[in-house]
Amino acid sequence: MDIRGAIATSAIRLAPGTDLRRELQAIAQQKRIGAAILLGAVGSLSQVCLRFADAAVHTKLPGKHEILTLSGTVAEAGIHVHMTVADAQGNCKGGHLVEGCEVYTTVELVLALLPAVRFQREFDASTGFKELLIAPDSEFL
Repeated sequence: MDIRGAIATSAIRLAPGTDLRRELQAIAQQKRIGAAILLGAVGSLSQVCLRFADAAVHTKLPGKHEILTLSGTVAEAGIHVHMTVADAQGNCKGGHLVEGCEVYTTVELVLALLPAVRFQREFDASTGFKELLIAPDSEFL
């Protein structure tokens, strides 16, 4: 069976107290994920820490929050994920996922694994960040 280009999925549940970003990166490294995208995520956080657009520092949001969206790229070489959360009054904030987002009750994640490519990260002087490089996975050439 030729699986070139076939997309596999993986579902993961994170337990209370887990740091969302650290655990997502650890899973990518442990499972040796070459390239994946987040298909969906739901759950709650007891602590939220985001980096807003063009901000030099991270922002901690007080109180518990529900995850409304979590999207981005995931790979052993690094992750780039954005998140939107809502507080108890329904006020929403979104930004770049950074360490410090602690799972409250649960976080359920669904990943689409992309077997024909590998995501790499390389410093880009024009942006000042490690940016995505997409390469064919030699296993599927």
